[in-house]
Amino acid sequence: MAGGITVFAERPHDFTPESIEVNVLSALNGTLTERKIFIENDLLQNAGFRRTGNVRYRKTDGTEKALSILHGIGRLFSFGIVPLKPFSEIDYNQLPKGVYYTFQTVINSSEFNNISSLVLTIMEIEYKLQIEFNNGILYSDNINYYTEENINDFEKLIIDLPEFPEKIKQIRDRFLNFELPKIKRSLEKHNNQSENYLRAIENLREIF
Repeated sequence: MAGGITVFAERPHDFTPESIEVNVLSALNGTLTERKIFIENDLLQNAGFRRTGNVRYRKTDGTEKALSILHGIGRLFSFGIVPLKPFSEIDYNQLPKGVYYTFQTVINSSEFNNISSLVLTIMEIEYKLQIEFNNGILYSDNINYYTEENINDFEKLIIDLPEFPEKIKQIRDRFLNFELPKIKRSLEKHNNQSENYLRAIENLREIF
């Protein structure tokens, strides 16, 4: 009758208290230590990846464990000359230095791969923050991830998060108002290095 249609967005429902989504959101609303434990242990290690995010491993089978024990005995009688081999796990795919497994690769091997897409997005943002951006600290092993394009994509993931329910809003606010500015400052500082820093680098080059 008024000549138009008003569409109201559906407000996302809170997850049930016993759901895995609530546990994930609680962990990612915790302290930095709690968030690191979640990404490094609950996500990476439980999915078969090292905490560093650039190595995959698998559990050893019975034969490999037996050989490991024999190898350990040989090392004992050789006064430690024979190197000790891993007992329960074997690294089988290590990426080059400065390259990390994508969140999608990790989540495909994880027990979290069937949870809410919204919570998966939040996990992806936290994964990128910790593994790719090293919590806002730029150094030689993650410099390839500190690009305008990557940071813009990271920012878009954050902005697209809803502002409710409250647990999600708290995480969104942390990403948007605290973590993202740290990352941008690190890139800006790297791109606009001070004259003293550049002079120190030049002096090191002359020495070596």
